[in-house]
Amino acid sequence: MFDQLLLGSAITLVSLVVGASLWWALNAILLWMEPWLRRPPRQVKSLVIILMVVCSTMFMITFGVWLWAIVFRQIGAFSTLEEAVYYSLVAYTTLGLGDVVVPQEQRLLGGMTGSNGFLMFGLMTAMVTDTLRDVRVLHQNSRDQNVEDTGVSGR
Repeated sequence: MFDQLLLGSAITLVSLVVGASLWWALNAILLWMEPWLRRPPRQVKSLVIILMVVCSTMFMITFGVWLWAIVFRQIGAFSTLEEAVYYSLVAYTTLGLGDVVVPQEQRLLGGMTGSNGFLMFGLMTAMVTDTLRDVRVLHQNSRDQNVEDTGVSGR
Protein backbone atom coordinates (compact mmCIF):
# COMPACT_ATOMS: atom_id res chain seq x y z
CA MET A 1 0.00 0.00 0.00
CA PHE A 2 2.67 2.52 0.98
CA ASP A 3 4.73 1.75 -2.08
CA GLN A 4 1.72 2.60 -4.28
CA LEU A 5 1.15 5.86 -2.42
CA LEU A 6 4.82 6.77 -2.72
CA LEU A 7 4.94 5.90 -6.42
CA GLY A 8 1.67 7.73 -7.12
CA SER A 9 2.86 10.78 -5.21
CA ALA A 10 6.12 10.83 -7.16
CA ILE A 11 4.29 10.59 -10.49
CA THR A 12 1.88 13.35 -9.44
CA LEU A 13 4.79 15.55 -8.35
CA VAL A 14 6.57 15.06 -11.68
CA SER A 15 3.37 15.87 -13.54
CA LEU A 16 2.76 19.02 -11.47
CA VAL A 17 6.37 20.18 -11.84
CA VAL A 18 6.17 19.77 -15.62
CA GLY A 19 2.82 21.61 -15.68
CA ALA A 20 4.06 24.45 -13.49
CA SER A 21 7.25 24.71 -15.57
CA LEU A 22 5.22 24.91 -18.73
CA TRP A 23 3.08 27.68 -17.20
CA TRP A 24 6.24 29.53 -16.17
CA ALA A 25 7.66 29.18 -19.69
CA LEU A 26 4.39 30.38 -21.21
CA ASN A 27 4.46 33.46 -18.97
CA ALA A 28 8.07 34.15 -19.98
CA ILE A 29 7.14 33.88 -23.65
CA LEU A 30 4.20 36.24 -23.16
CA LEU A 31 6.46 38.79 -21.45
CA TRP A 32 8.87 38.52 -24.37
CA MET A 33 5.95 38.98 -26.80
CA GLU A 34 4.47 41.95 -24.90
CA PRO A 35 5.70 44.73 -27.23
CA TRP A 36 4.25 42.85 -30.22
CA LEU A 37 0.99 42.19 -28.37
CA ARG A 38 0.52 45.90 -27.62
CA ARG A 39 0.41 46.85 -31.30
CA PRO A 40 -2.74 46.46 -33.42
CA PRO A 41 -4.31 44.32 -34.81
CA ARG A 42 -5.08 42.70 -31.49
CA GLN A 43 -7.69 40.09 -32.50
CA VAL A 44 -5.23 37.98 -34.49
CA LYS A 45 -2.72 38.19 -31.65
CA SER A 46 -5.35 37.08 -29.16
CA LEU A 47 -6.01 34.05 -31.34
CA VAL A 48 -2.28 33.24 -31.33
CA ILE A 49 -2.23 33.44 -27.52
CA ILE A 50 -5.33 31.25 -27.20
CA LEU A 51 -3.75 28.66 -29.50
CA MET A 52 -0.55 28.74 -27.44
CA VAL A 53 -2.50 28.16 -24.23
CA VAL A 54 -4.64 25.40 -25.72
CA CYS A 55 -1.58 23.62 -27.12
CA SER A 56 0.12 23.95 -23.74
CA THR A 57 -2.84 22.43 -21.93
CA MET A 58 -3.05 19.60 -24.46
CA PHE A 59 0.65 18.92 -23.92
CA MET A 60 0.10 18.82 -20.15
CA ILE A 61 -2.73 16.30 -20.51
CA THR A 62 -0.77 14.18 -22.98
CA PHE A 63 2.34 14.22 -20.81
CA GLY A 64 0.41 13.19 -17.70
CA VAL A 65 -1.45 10.39 -19.46
CA TRP A 66 1.71 8.98 -21.05
CA LEU A 67 3.63 9.25 -17.79
CA TRP A 68 1.01 7.19 -15.98
CA ALA A 69 0.69 4.75 -18.88
CA ILE A 70 4.43 4.08 -18.97
CA VAL A 71 4.50 3.49 -15.22
CA PHE A 72 1.48 1.16 -15.42
CA ARG A 73 3.15 -0.76 -18.22
CA GLN A 74 6.48 -0.95 -16.39
CA ILE A 75 4.93 -2.35 -13.21
CA GLY A 76 3.03 -4.94 -15.26
CA ALA A 77 -0.48 -3.65 -14.54
CA PHE A 78 -1.40 -3.96 -18.23
CA SER A 79 -0.24 -6.35 -20.90
CA THR A 80 -0.14 -3.79 -23.74
CA LEU A 81 0.88 -0.15 -23.98
CA GLU A 82 -2.42 0.65 -25.72
CA GLU A 83 -4.37 -0.72 -22.76
CA ALA A 84 -2.20 1.26 -20.32
CA VAL A 85 -2.65 4.49 -22.31
CA TYR A 86 -6.40 3.93 -22.58
CA TYR A 87 -6.77 3.29 -18.86
CA SER A 88 -4.55 6.26 -17.99
CA LEU A 89 -6.59 8.59 -20.20
CA VAL A 90 -9.89 7.39 -18.77
CA ALA A 91 -8.64 7.65 -15.18
CA TYR A 92 -6.70 10.93 -15.69
CA THR A 93 -9.74 12.67 -17.11
CA THR A 94 -11.81 11.18 -14.25
CA LEU A 95 -14.15 9.66 -16.82
CA GLY A 96 -13.81 6.24 -15.20
CA LEU A 97 -15.59 3.99 -17.67
CA GLY A 98 -14.60 0.81 -15.84
CA ASP A 99 -14.21 -1.35 -18.94
CA VAL A 100 -10.46 -1.59 -18.22
CA VAL A 101 -9.28 -1.64 -14.61
CA VAL A 102 -5.97 -2.01 -12.83
CA PRO A 103 -5.34 -5.23 -10.96
CA GLN A 104 -6.54 -5.17 -7.37
CA GLU A 105 -3.01 -5.04 -5.99
CA GLN A 106 -2.43 -1.70 -7.81
CA ARG A 107 -5.86 -0.12 -7.42
CA LEU A 108 -4.62 2.74 -5.26
CA LEU A 109 -2.62 3.93 -8.26
CA GLY A 110 -5.84 4.11 -10.26
CA GLY A 111 -7.32 6.56 -7.77
CA MET A 112 -4.11 8.55 -7.71
CA THR A 113 -4.21 8.80 -11.50
CA GLY A 114 -7.62 10.43 -11.23
CA SER A 115 -6.44 12.72 -8.45
CA ASN A 116 -3.46 13.78 -10.54
CA GLY A 117 -5.70 14.54 -13.50
CA PHE A 118 -8.11 16.49 -11.29
CA LEU A 119 -5.23 18.62 -9.97
CA MET A 120 -3.86 19.18 -13.46
CA PHE A 121 -7.22 20.25 -14.85
CA GLY A 122 -7.40 22.79 -12.03
CA LEU A 123 -3.92 24.05 -12.89
CA MET A 124 -4.81 24.22 -16.58
CA THR A 125 -8.01 26.13 -15.86
CA ALA A 126 -6.04 28.64 -13.80
CA MET A 127 -3.44 28.89 -16.57
CA VAL A 128 -6.01 29.58 -19.28
CA THR A 129 -7.94 32.07 -17.14
CA ASP A 130 -4.82 33.91 -15.97
CA THR A 131 -3.28 34.11 -19.43
CA LEU A 132 -6.44 35.37 -21.12
CA ARG A 133 -7.00 37.92 -18.34
CA ASP A 134 -3.43 39.17 -18.69
CA VAL A 135 -3.79 39.54 -22.46
CA ARG A 136 -7.12 41.36 -22.05
CA VAL A 137 -5.58 43.77 -19.52
CA LEU A 138 -2.57 44.30 -21.79
CA HIS A 139 -4.83 45.12 -24.73
CA GLN A 140 -6.97 47.45 -22.61
CA ASN A 141 -3.89 49.27 -21.30
CA SER A 142 -2.57 49.58 -24.86
CA ARG A 143 -5.89 51.07 -26.02
CA ASP A 144 -5.94 53.49 -23.11
CA GLN A 145 -2.34 54.50 -23.81
CA ASN A 146 -3.17 55.08 -27.50
CA VAL A 147 -6.13 57.28 -26.49
CA GLU A 148 -3.87 59.32 -24.19
CA ASP A 149 -1.18 59.64 -26.84
CA THR A 150 -3.56 60.78 -29.61
CA GLY A 151 -6.01 62.67 -27.46
CA VAL A 152 -8.85 60.91 -29.27
CA SER A 153 -11.46 59.11 -27.26
CA GLY A 154 -12.66 55.79 -28.65
CA ARG A 155 -15.67 55.88 -26.35
